[in-house]
Amino acid sequence: MSPFYNPDNNNEEADDLLGPSFTVDSEPEPEPEPAPAPKPAPGPAPRRPKPAPQKPKPAPRPSKSSRPTEGSEPSEPENKPPRPKRERTLPTIDARWINFLGVIFLLAAAYMFIALVSSLFTTEADQATVVYNSVGQIVSTGQGVSNTEGPFGAWLGNLLLTESLGLGSFVIVFWVAVCGLAMVGAMKIRFWSLTLKCLILSIAISLVIGLLTFPTAAVIRLGGHHGYYINRLLIDYASPFGAIAVSIAMVALVAVIFMTEISRAFGRLRALRKSRAQKKAAEKPEPPTKPAPVEKSEPSEPEEPEELSEKSEPTELYERPEFYEPEPEPEPEPEPEPEPEPEPEPEPEAALEDSPLKIETNEIEVAEEINSEAYDPTADLSHYHFPSIDLLRDLQGSRVTVDTAEQEANKQRILDALAQFDIQIQSISATVGPTITLFEVVPAPGQRIQAIKRVEEDLALALKATGIRIIAPIPGKGTIGIEVPNNEPQVVSMRSIIASKKFQECKYELPMALGATISNEVFIADLAKMPHLLVAGATGQGKSVGLNAIITSLLYKKHPAELKFVLVDPKMVEFSLYRVLERHYLAKLPEEEQAVITDPTKVVATLNSLCVLMDRRYELLSKAGCRGLKEYNQKFIERRLNPEKGHEYMPYIVVIVDEFADLIMTAGKEVEAPICRLAQKARAVGIHVIIATQRPSTNVITGLIKANFPGRIAFRVSQMIDSKTILDRTGAHQLIGRGDMFFSTNGSLERVQCAFVDTPEVEAICDHISNEQGYPCAYELPDYSPGDFGENGAPQFGNSNGGDRDPLFEESARFLVSAGSTASTSSLQRRYSIGYNRAGKIMDQLEAAGIVGPAIGSKPRQVLVDPMDLDRIFG
Repeated sequence: MSPFYNPDNNNEEADDLLGPSFTVDSEPEPEPEPAPAPKPAPGPAPRRPKPAPQKPKPAPRPSKSSRPTEGSEPSEPENKPPRPKRERTLPTIDARWINFLGVIFLLAAAYMFIALVSSLFTTEADQATVVYNSVGQIVSTGQGVSNTEGPFGAWLGNLLLTESLGLGSFVIVFWVAVCGLAMVGAMKIRFWSLTLKCLILSIAISLVIGLLTFPTAAVIRLGGHHGYYINRLLIDYASPFGAIAVSIAMVALVAVIFMTEISRAFGRLRALRKSRAQKKAAEKPEPPTKPAPVEKSEPSEPEEPEELSEKSEPTELYERPEFYEPEPEPEPEPEPEPEPEPEPEPEPEAALEDSPLKIETNEIEVAEEINSEAYDPTADLSHYHFPSIDLLRDLQGSRVTVDTAEQEANKQRILDALAQFDIQIQSISATVGPTITLFEVVPAPGQRIQAIKRVEEDLALALKATGIRIIAPIPGKGTIGIEVPNNEPQVVSMRSIIASKKFQECKYELPMALGATISNEVFIADLAKMPHLLVAGATGQGKSVGLNAIITSLLYKKHPAELKFVLVDPKMVEFSLYRVLERHYLAKLPEEEQAVITDPTKVVATLNSLCVLMDRRYELLSKAGCRGLKEYNQKFIERRLNPEKGHEYMPYIVVIVDEFADLIMTAGKEVEAPICRLAQKARAVGIHVIIATQRPSTNVITGLIKANFPGRIAFRVSQMIDSKTILDRTGAHQLIGRGDMFFSTNGSLERVQCAFVDTPEVEAICDHISNEQGYPCAYELPDYSPGDFGENGAPQFGNSNGGDRDPLFEESARFLVSAGSTASTSSLQRRYSIGYNRAGKIMDQLEAAGIVGPAIGSKPRQVLVDPMDLDRIFG
């Protein structure tokens, strides 16, 4: 019999696994129970003098009750309440099915164990085949795998060993095997206790082994992705000491859990020994049966009160229904009326039944109804469908292949080149990426790192490479990195990144799928946490493709109700494909015709409008008592904010400015001031700015821009000084190009191969979205007045001098009067770094005030007042 089925209810773990409905109590029917009841009836009869003469009448009735119970109708309803077990209607499960299921579990455990052990030795050979192909594709294409259990075994081993818990997956195999043994009846278990302990043990093994193997660059991580990424997160946020502390805590937790199990096991062994000794001692005195009469006399004394207590209880309970039985048959029986004793019993029962009827249940029901009516921001576009992944192409060259001969040749060249300069190393390992290969060198004790850094150009000459980069040392590792370009760089397709499990399960607010790292891992960054991004790179190095990759990843992840774009395209060709998304994802000013801004003169108006929107959002956050957009939207979804008071659901707004250098040259501080103000304050209200330029010079990327844009992406640049401007370090001029880039945030640097998305793919995605359900018009930005913002970008609603004069009006007048007898618009542009339109407007205002004369062709204007007259004009 299986341990999961135990009528004696001694197996608690079986109840936990299968539920109490599978433990069926095979009790005998209670018909013989009323038979002995009349026998003790004469005993308690003297206690009740009144019903004594009626006892001969019920005496024969118990014999009738022993017959078919259909005749004794009044006795049946009184005997049914103590038998609630007959209400069970669920069928029982045959133990043979449980045994069969146990055999399946044991076979599965054996298969998983062999697949995992085989994967320990064959993962390096099978990983590329398993990761980029399904089991069906491997079988249909005839690709061979080295795993003993075939394609499915290779896939299962990669899933458990590499992508899950690593060596901790063997605990899962142990759990399956133990459950199988319990089902076939070989052992007894406590299911939930075993499951919890196995889960904690597997997580602890994954974390500890992941920390121990974290510095290594092996193809297979023995701690799995779980151990690697958890430790990576702990090291990044809590330093290596925090990761070590977590691992020690997990080891201590496992020790405490299993120390108690070991102590319990020893206690059970001692109890078994004692019970066996007691049984042996009890078996020895059994042969002498002489003290039998003494045994009869001894139990007679305790049996009497037990029998009396047992008999008194049923007599009182069963005699009362017996007296009620004759009541309906012999009508002239008013004598049992003095039995009002059972009448007060229903009174407290009724009181108890009335007591639980409280208003608390009504309050809970009302609360559930209120909480269930949550606001859905996507309800307006409920029929919107996200673009399919089939719109992206699966490039043939996007799968990373390892050329062993090439890597061995480069390794030998590095060793020979270092040996020529008497540089000794202990070991060297390689990590192959899509574009470059990272060789990690462990120098010999006493070897100076600067000696290796000085031979960088000699190594490039020996390797015959277009350019190499030496990382001395690699942060977090005791090695020196040498990045060598591959002879045949691979293309990382956008489809492989979007279809990856990491992107699909990503919980970032604004996930940007940028590409793949050196170790072929999908690289995703959260724009909401950066919170602004600066992109730079020379022409043709992948800057435009990188911007398209960012937009594409956001379109695949965010609903039109959750995200809006403000696109600035001075070249008029980069973002032209996204014009069809006006009713879905774009935002613009009410009077503008095109959602994609191409006129540099209109950029300032849009940026200042975003500043107005930022201030309005801060007012709403202040009224709602929230510190961020996510918290505010959550309150609005839960209907804790009243729309009648101006509250509304606020989507994220991503501002992307291409060719920022051209805007700075044409508009100057008029563009820089609102961008800096947005970068300083707009993060909390969900407005994020991405600016891109192909000229990362210091007059374009100023100190204010760099200070407020912590996120940086650097493609290949032409000069070392440009790399220092964008990254505050060298290296960007040594990139390979074609999407090879550096991603820097908060001081950390990551080399990434940008995902490639072609123009036809972007066009297909935009066509799909444009055909979906959309809003009546684009998301409208608030209006603003041209003089509402001062030189620092702060709002100035009004002027002390009255009118619509520019904030620089008085300062410009004093500058022109002190400069000489002539004035020109270009002099104001150079003096205050403003655009031509604003300088011309100031000049017109000065003419209207009588400070300068009218324009005469191309000649400068005449200054009509002196400093004393100017002081009188301004009071």
